[in-house]
Amino acid sequence: MVAMKEVLPKYSPFFVSSFRLIPAGFLLVAFAASRGRPFPSGFNAWLSISLFALIDAACFQGFLAEGLEKTSAGLGSVIIDSQPLTVAVLAALLFGESIGIIGAAGLVLGVVGLVLLELPALSFDGSVFSLWGSGELWMLLAAQSMAVGTVMVRWVSKYSDPIMATGWVRFKSHFNSILLTILCYET
Repeated sequence: MVAMKEVLPKYSPFFVSSFRLIPAGFLLVAFAASRGRPFPSGFNAWLSISLFALIDAACFQGFLAEGLEKTSAGLGSVIIDSQPLTVAVLAALLFGESIGIIGAAGLVLGVVGLVLLELPALSFDGSVFSLWGSGELWMLLAAQSMAVGTVMVRWVSKYSDPIMATGWVRFKSHFNSILLTILCYET
């Protein structure tokens, strides 16, 4: 995040995030291929990879980069690392996994901690309240995208090898991020 923060003043957030993913995608696809893992094939495989790329990579990376423009890398890292809270809740709701009393207490404490981190950073300018101007909100959106992507892996794995799919997600999200750059920014 510190390296991204240095590059952001020169380029748009989605552009920076897209080029962050290319080396990772190349390495994962090459690794998976060297291990004999099958390439994705069929409509369902590519549909699941495309949706996974949009949520887990393009949205996550774009929200992360947008948040870094408005907050510190350290605070952003703490907020991003809150995504296991959402994963635990989604896993309980979607897959029937048990949280338990201690887990629920931990979730409550985690949410209280997030609120304490986020509230002081929200922008109040006289009578104007700007939620979207908060880098912390963008970081929270990034964490939620990553959490949804984490839960999506079960679905994606039904149609393609998870390592190969993750590599392709990195490539596909590059194109999603470029499209978002074109739509959101003029340069």
